[in-house]
Amino acid sequence: MLQKSVPILPSLNIIDTIDFYEAKLGFAAINYGNYAILRYENTEIHLAMTNSKVHPVAGTCLIMVDNIEDLYTRLSSKGLVHLTGQLSDKPWGNKEFTIIDNNKNLIRFGQKR
Repeated sequence: MLQKSVPILPSLNIIDTIDFYEAKLGFAAINYGNYAILRYENTEIHLAMTNSKVHPVAGTCLIMVDNIEDLYTRLSSKGLVHLTGQLSDKPWGNKEFTIIDNNKNLIRFGQKR
C-alpha cells in the first residue's frame, strides 16, 4: 500500500538551500553532501544536487497544512509569497498560496476548504 509521497527538488547549492529552508521556513535538515532531507512536523522534502551550470529544471511540491491563513500571514511578512501566488480559493477545493525557494522551486501550501 502507498503511504506517502516525498518530493525531491533540485538544488544548485545544498548548503544555501538548507539555510533557506531552516531560516525562512523552520525546517530541520540532515545534510549528506549532495543530498539532504528537510523535515518540519509531518512534512518531508528531499534535495538533490544538480550539476547544471545554467539552472536546474525547477521542481514543484504541494504541502497540505492546517491554519493556512496564519501561515500565509507569517510567510508574507517575510516577503516569501510569490507575486502570482497570493492566497486564493482554487477550483479543486483547496485554498492555496505559493512561494519560490532560492533554486526557483515552487512550493505550494494548501488547505482543503
